Amino acid sequence: MKHRKVEALGIFLLLNFLSLSSAALLTIKDGQLEGTVMTTRKNVSYHAFLKIPFAEPPIGFLRFQAPVPNKNWTGTLDATQYGPMCMQNKKHFNISENCLHLNVFTKNLGSTSLKPVIVFVHGGSFEEGSAYNHRPLYLMDRDIVLVTINYRFGPFGFLSTGTKEAIGNMGLKDQSLALKWIQNNIDVFGGDPSRVTIAGLSAGAYSVTAHMASEMSRDLFRRVIAVSGSITTFTKWDDNDLDSAIYLAEQLNCTTSNITQMVRCLQDKPAESILVIDVGATKNCRYQMSWRPVIEKDFGQERFLSKSPDEVFSDPKISPKAVMIGITEDEMSYMVPTFLRDEKALKKLNEHTNSYLADCFFLGKYSNNSKTIRNVYLPFNDIDHRSFSGMANLFSDGSINYGVHRLVRMISKCMDVYYYKFSYVGSHSVFNYPRNFPYGVSHADDLQYVLNTWYIAPDASLTDPENFMIERMTRIWEQFAMKGNPNNSSDPYLRNMIWPKYDEDDYYLDIGTHMVEKQGLFPERFKAFDDLISSSMKVKVASFLLLFTLVFITKLF
Repeated sequence: MKHRKVEALGIFLLLNFLSLSSAALLTIKDGQLEGTVMTTRKNVSYHAFLKIPFAEPPIGFLRFQAPVPNKNWTGTLDATQYGPMCMQNKKHFNISENCLHLNVFTKNLGSTSLKPVIVFVHGGSFEEGSAYNHRPLYLMDRDIVLVTINYRFGPFGFLSTGTKEAIGNMGLKDQSLALKWIQNNIDVFGGDPSRVTIAGLSAGAYSVTAHMASEMSRDLFRRVIAVSGSITTFTKWDDNDLDSAIYLAEQLNCTTSNITQMVRCLQDKPAESILVIDVGATKNCRYQMSWRPVIEKDFGQERFLSKSPDEVFSDPKISPKAVMIGITEDEMSYMVPTFLRDEKALKKLNEHTNSYLADCFFLGKYSNNSKTIRNVYLPFNDIDHRSFSGMANLFSDGSINYGVHRLVRMISKCMDVYYYKFSYVGSHSVFNYPRNFPYGVSHADDLQYVLNTWYIAPDASLTDPENFMIERMTRIWEQFAMKGNPNNSSDPYLRNMIWPKYDEDDYYLDIGTHMVEKQGLFPERFKAFDDLISSSMKVKVASFLLLFTLVFITKLF
């Protein structure tokens, strides 16, 4: 009898293994995939299909070009291992130009009831990062389908000459092509293509909000989760970054007298030789992005951005979305120690405040009168270690917070916007200062409670003190992906949360140990930026009126 029980148990386990294995074989439009099975913290099994190509390898003539959809494959594609990261300066990591892959995680294979889809776009200042950095251990305990994607960055994703040879925005177009792939294929994985939420951190948040402004992408998703970032942080837009392209070419002994030949030469260079060129050395401020999106000239191509996001978001006819967007308490504080030790940077900021603030904090056309900013953030005559707190706030607001606030105010007139500040201090942080304790809540600290992020914290167990925050945040994301509204009074982890849509009363949700509705996020600090823009506009109007008067008087006489 005992042997029969053991035999029966063995047959059960074998059948269970075979059923899981066979379920990990899937056929999509491109061909057959063999995935793998993973488990959540709660020992719930789900299927993972990794390293699925959505574009041809962007090598040779395809380097610096818009992505080309991948061709169908024959046989069964091994989708059991993560693919390489896109090109970046990461030693001891698997990097490659052949990196345009995505990963799909699902518990819903074979179901006729399709689940909402969350597509996550990683951050990294448009210079580094990978889909592998943010993994599904926590979020797959929720009732969703998750997709993570790779995209090009640095010169490979954003080199722009302003000519048809290298138009720019390749990395954003990679993301857009991935979204098209998802529309065409996600139902096979049990995902609902009509309920796609795009989510992103940092440069990923810049990206997902840029997709809201892009005619190429805006019909490929329904909802947006922007974690610490907004494309409206950029107030100055160009149609090229030819100076950076020329500098790169010069360092690699490529001609710069002919753009066509220059780009072709750069396409022939080994990718590793391009990586070692520090274009940031040519910038006035080394503490911000070296590569960024552009407004595209019309060469007959499908343009990702044909006008600035500010112009798009000012149009009341913009395609409405539901948006959940927010910041952390101390966002970019981690940058301050390095900055304060940089004697050259401190000297520039002290002696050339206007130009340095413009380049470091995206003030662009509003940089002519930065006295207001300095008075609020840096009141000391000399900026030094006493300025730590003020510099932390300035880096945070100039790089992240004020751009997010601008977007919230723009789009809340025609969209449902849920605005938050994350203030919970857990055991682990991106930034520990002065010793081994978290300095508040730094950039990306909130994401560790949604996607397990190996570079911030070890994987949390069900008994860790942070477990309640993981349960809370993953349920907020799940609820928002399902209905476009994070509130759910029937959920025990959310029943005490009352999160209203943002309106002119300026309410937001403070997510800490408790969830509290508050009014007026950093009002004094944001007013300083508002006053800067307002004073710059008054100067422009006054200059225009003076010029008009001079022309009129000249004509009279």
